[in-house]
Amino acid sequence: MTHEVEPSAYDKERINHINHLMDTIHGSTNEIYEALIDRDFTTLRQEIKELQVILKDIAISIEDDI
Repeated sequence: MTHEVEPSAYDKERINHINHLMDTIHGSTNEIYEALIDRDFTTLRQEIKELQVILKDIAISIEDDI
């Protein structure tokens, strides 16, 4: 019989943050797709900039972990 260990409060918060972050990225890529399909280049440029900021923030935040 295996006993599953309950995640710590820190791990739960971390997982929630990651899930929120991924939902944001997913939403952004959906917007980029729609803007490409619609040839809405103003929206496309804005979404790309916002996604770049998110990805840059992730890259910076993991620098200490590498």
